[in-house]
Amino acid sequence: MQTSCQKCPVLRKGFTLIELLIVITIIGILASALTASVRAGFKNARQADCKAKLRQLGVAITVHRSEHDDRVPDWISNLYPEYVDDRSIYVCFADENSPKGSDSPVPAKYLAAIQDTQYNFYKSQASWDNERGSGATRQKAVKLNSYCYEFSAATGTAGWYKGQELPEHEKSYNTMRDYKLIQMKYGGQENRVDGVQVPYSAAQIPIIRCCHHWKDQRILGTRGEGETKLERLPLILNVAFAGNVFASCPYWEGMARLGSPRPGQ
Repeated sequence: MQTSCQKCPVLRKGFTLIELLIVITIIGILASALTASVRAGFKNARQADCKAKLRQLGVAITVHRSEHDDRVPDWISNLYPEYVDDRSIYVCFADENSPKGSDSPVPAKYLAAIQDTQYNFYKSQASWDNERGSGATRQKAVKLNSYCYEFSAATGTAGWYKGQELPEHEKSYNTMRDYKLIQMKYGGQENRVDGVQVPYSAAQIPIIRCCHHWKDQRILGTRGEGETKLERLPLILNVAFAGNVFASCPYWEGMARLGSPRPGQ
């Protein structure tokens, strides 16, 4: 008797529902891991770019000081074009304003997250160093700027200093620059050694700050002067008066540092 293989059906087994679900789950896990890795890469790249720009601005200010009897400029926009020849240095890629650098250097969502009323100072356009800023001496050619300039000529800081009694001629300060110079000269109630108030180091006090990376990570510190509770607070990138770049929490005076006593002690 002759048989033909053409008459023998070939049985093909497909994927079961459970196997499909397992494959889909694995693909989802791999996709999530890849997405997280890509996001972390973008975050790190933005921070690296911002730190490089802060470092360039810090060098430019140092050169300016060396040529102007140690005086800092009224605004960082004044560094252009003599000390900074590329206006893109003033714009941080993490800035969510549209266009970047066109609005407040301190995002509203960041202010809500830190709940610090002193930072409300930066809601005023008098403190902005971009085309919407009202500073009379700023460089009008710099239209976009993402950064907070802590030594600016912006007014409205009277009463900010907290610490030992100031000499009579120092009590009438009213600009950011004057207030920061007082901090460098006399310190503050948070900076004490054996109970004695000492000046802040030029390597600790920021001269320019970037508040646009606040969602990236958290730094250990306190919420303000007189606070002793350490918390994980949003990240800020800074260039110090001395020129070094460092990360801190919003209230840099209350940041936990190696070799220093806890805030309030």
